[in-house]
Amino acid sequence: MINDTFFGAFIMTYKRVTILEESLKKIFNQSFPPQKVLIIDNDPDFSASEIIHKFPGFNISYHAIGYNSGPAGAANVGLKILSNEGYKWIAWMDDDDPPIFDDTFEILLSIAKKSEKCGCVGTVGQYFNKRIGRMVRVPNSELDKTGVLQVDNIAGGMCKIVNAQVCLIGNVYPDTSLFYGFEELDFDLRLQKAGYILLTDRKLYKKHRVYFNRIKIHKTRNKKKDGSKLWREFYSTRNTLIILKKNIFLSALCFSFFRYTTKIVFGFKYGYLYGSLNAKFIAKGILYFLLGKRGQYN
Repeated sequence: MINDTFFGAFIMTYKRVTILEESLKKIFNQSFPPQKVLIIDNDPDFSASEIIHKFPGFNISYHAIGYNSGPAGAANVGLKILSNEGYKWIAWMDDDDPPIFDDTFEILLSIAKKSEKCGCVGTVGQYFNKRIGRMVRVPNSELDKTGVLQVDNIAGGMCKIVNAQVCLIGNVYPDTSLFYGFEELDFDLRLQKAGYILLTDRKLYKKHRVYFNRIKIHKTRNKKKDGSKLWREFYSTRNTLIILKKNIFLSALCFSFFRYTTKIVFGFKYGYLYGSLNAKFIAKGILYFLLGKRGQYN
């Protein structure tokens, strides 16, 4: 018999009420929905405060941060609240990434319960090469097998479900100083240091790869990105360096400095304006890392 605090979820949101509402509908349509959903609102204007009234009969609560704490800050608060309330498994959700399939939570929780060392489950995961500090794609051949697959990282938007013991006993929580970008990787590396593992279901993983048409992809480096999103390069650069230093992955740290320098140079092949903006954000990321500056970049 499952108790009333077996499975809870928090959803981080920032000024996307319509998207949040649609995601909540899909979450509550799961074959095994969360017994409680906690809305963590990063909007200082409290735009999501009325959402709970649109779902009468469901256990939804609302928590306003009062300022934009970023995904890292919101996740830190969500895990603390639900783990302290006694929920054993906690879904770490974004407002725009609901489960794709209606039985997702049911499948993930079924594999989570089978391993005492399981600290986190999710639909899709990756390996992490500690020598060069890069994510490594799981080969299709691994997903053609049966059973569970152990990975190093389950990113946001992948129906990430955390064992509350990781927080309460392992004392592992998202690092709020990262603000945005790779906070899940940082969390997962510390989770593993605390003696836990991350698992995915091979069949469900393969189903997602087919759904998103990602069976045959060839990732290219230094490709042109959306100019309006180049600001993400700042967080990607700074936070990667922070995580590598924190875990004493020295060879990866040296390799990353070389890689970011190369990215600055290659950015100019898309024009001076693009190259300058790309260089600005990457250089700022390196500088903020060296100066020890954390948090949000304005």
